[in-house]
Amino acid sequence: MKFLNNHKSIIQTYFLFIILAFLLRVFFIFSYHNDLDISFLEIIKIFLFGFGFDIIAICYLTIVPILYFLAVPYKFFNKKPHQIFLKICYFIFIFIIIFSIFSEIIFFDEFNVRFNFIAVDYLIYTTEVIENIIESYPIVAIFSLIFVITLIIFYFSHSKIIKTHQQKFFTKLKLFFAILSILLFDFFVIDNTKFGKYFNNNYNKELAQNGIYQLFSAYRNNQIDFYKFYLSNDSKTAEQNLRNLIKLQEPYANFINETSIARHIKSSHKLAKNPNVIFVAIESLSAQYLQYFGDPHNLTPNLNELAKKSLFLTNLKATGTRTVRGLEALTLSIPPTPGNSIVRRPNNENLFNIATPLINKGYDAKFIYGGDGYFDNMNYFFANNGYKIIDRPKFSSDEITFSNAWGVADEDLFNKAIKEADESYEKNQPFFNFVLTTSNHRPYTYPDSKIDIPSKTNRGGAVKYTDYAIGELIKKARLKPWFDNTIFVFVADHCAGSAGKNDLPVWRYQIPAIFYSPKIIKPQIFSKNASQIDIAPTLLDLMRISYDSKFFGVNLLQANSKYSSRAFISTYTDLGYFNDNKLYILKLKKNHKVYDVLEEKFGYQGSKETLTQNFDENDFSQAINYYQVANDYFINGNLKNSTDILKK
Repeated sequence: MKFLNNHKSIIQTYFLFIILAFLLRVFFIFSYHNDLDISFLEIIKIFLFGFGFDIIAICYLTIVPILYFLAVPYKFFNKKPHQIFLKICYFIFIFIIIFSIFSEIIFFDEFNVRFNFIAVDYLIYTTEVIENIIESYPIVAIFSLIFVITLIIFYFSHSKIIKTHQQKFFTKLKLFFAILSILLFDFFVIDNTKFGKYFNNNYNKELAQNGIYQLFSAYRNNQIDFYKFYLSNDSKTAEQNLRNLIKLQEPYANFINETSIARHIKSSHKLAKNPNVIFVAIESLSAQYLQYFGDPHNLTPNLNELAKKSLFLTNLKATGTRTVRGLEALTLSIPPTPGNSIVRRPNNENLFNIATPLINKGYDAKFIYGGDGYFDNMNYFFANNGYKIIDRPKFSSDEITFSNAWGVADEDLFNKAIKEADESYEKNQPFFNFVLTTSNHRPYTYPDSKIDIPSKTNRGGAVKYTDYAIGELIKKARLKPWFDNTIFVFVADHCAGSAGKNDLPVWRYQIPAIFYSPKIIKPQIFSKNASQIDIAPTLLDLMRISYDSKFFGVNLLQANSKYSSRAFISTYTDLGYFNDNKLYILKLKKNHKVYDVLEEKFGYQGSKETLTQNFDENDFSQAINYYQVANDYFINGNLKNSTDILKK
């Protein structure tokens, strides 16, 4: 009791923080009650776990200030300059707390989770993020409200808080060690990855956490040791079993050696001329926006028509929830590695990727992006894997008619892609243009008078504008001499939303893929289960390319579907393997879950997923093998090309 009395006002500060965190949870419960399990026991668990995380979070926030007050001599506290300094610091401290609450509301609205790796990224890439926020929200009104709330709290509490830090040295020392003990206990004892087992509903789990605590946790755990945290098999056995599976998937492939999955893929087709490719990775294009999957709003009339004239994949799953995760799958044809995408990791140069066999055949490979490619390390990744970089700084002023925080309008981007295609064609060089869009991204702004939904209305408007731009791309490309010998690929980089009641809601990861080329590709619907990692080998087959492969994906048109109809879905830490209506999830701390998945029509409307103990041990082992070997190949350099590719 004496300890509490000596630090009564600092305890009041902690109490204030906990009350604010409590109110935030109440707000989330009322806002997302349709997605929550709101039984009495679940609500109790949310607030009990939440209280613990709140205590740890405020300790993280106050450890440095307490250390400062411990170091400053007692006699300085009564000096007027120091009192002013303390008040300014305290005001900033309150402002940060209130700001974080508003930020969490916005972040949860976007991603349906507390702060995580994405929030850490946002702290790094401040230019795009700040511009995006300014364009998306009434920022002046929000900051004014934050300022007013901060001012009110400051006015009624600052005098007591300042007095707290006039305590004697040993009194403050006890407080410091009390806080330090809590943080050390969190760091070495508390396992934040395991508490999720107490919740069957993922939304409940997110609400039980504290955003500030999650921010510290995400920053600390952005790299994950596979063997330390996940179930694994003997390395040689895992690789051999994966080879055996690939033999069943691709009976036409010839392995290059006796150990790795490297194999020669020989095309059974011949073309007089190597086809060009314009490969469009579309921001956040979930399957639900296409008419085929039940969209009633006709948001994608151009893609709807193209799908009828194309190879159309109707049961494709995205590997992850971020653009860099999609780029990893689409270019490297590899299951998602836990933690950061390979696009953002060190030692990601000279990797075997979709452009490798094309560059070896003389293709002009380009990465064309309407934003600044330094974001998410994209420029470095593509430049060091054989591509020329064409990002926003490479656009001339007359090539940009509209832009927002994330990049130029999709029309401008596609016009640039056509111009780059013309340049390659004039050099008599086949081209592979990998194009990444940005318009279908908050703040959902685009040029006026292009579609019937005003700019900055919602994602639906952004989707419709992107579709409009795709229509213009095809219309202009048809006039080009290279059109008849060009394959267009339209595929989502990831889904629009991935949160759900379960760890990995399969239906959320459903995305479309369209391979369009009237003179080369026969229209067909491919409805079997497939993964983003299958796009690259399928495209190379359509191009009639023979090559040596290190891909983990398969050519969907030739592979034995009995063994290859599977998909990979993931978050930063949960690794999912979806096969034969079973979802196998590898979780941190060598945990796992298996769900029975009963999908509704096309999967877009939702899916019923129930935990089960009835599953095929071989399939579960294959899930481990895929992720383990993918991790090993990257770490050990087995994804590298045998010969260097010159930087373009």
